[in-house]
Amino acid sequence: MFEALSIPPRLVLRALDDLHILAEGVRSLSSREGDLDDLLEAVRWLPEVERDLAARVDELETQVRGLRDEIRPLQGTIADFHGELRDLRERIPGI
Repeated sequence: MFEALSIPPRLVLRALDDLHILAEGVRSLSSREGDLDDLLEAVRWLPEVERDLAARVDELETQVRGLRDEIRPLQGTIADFHGELRDLRERIPGI
């Protein structure tokens, strides 16, 4: 019994504060059941969202390939245009 009296009051107060913090943490975690339910629901939907996203990426990739095919002939036309401009500048003095 005398050993209990030899514990400094500050240590008792800190222990009670720590116990209070732990109790608040447990209460906070147990009251967040709705958050956990929402998280579980999101995890259940994740494979479907991933499939949808993969399909959209595939579609985008196909469109980009098509765009590249359409742009390819323009690259030659643009190069020819630059060549004509260069020739025109060489023929007109002062430009």
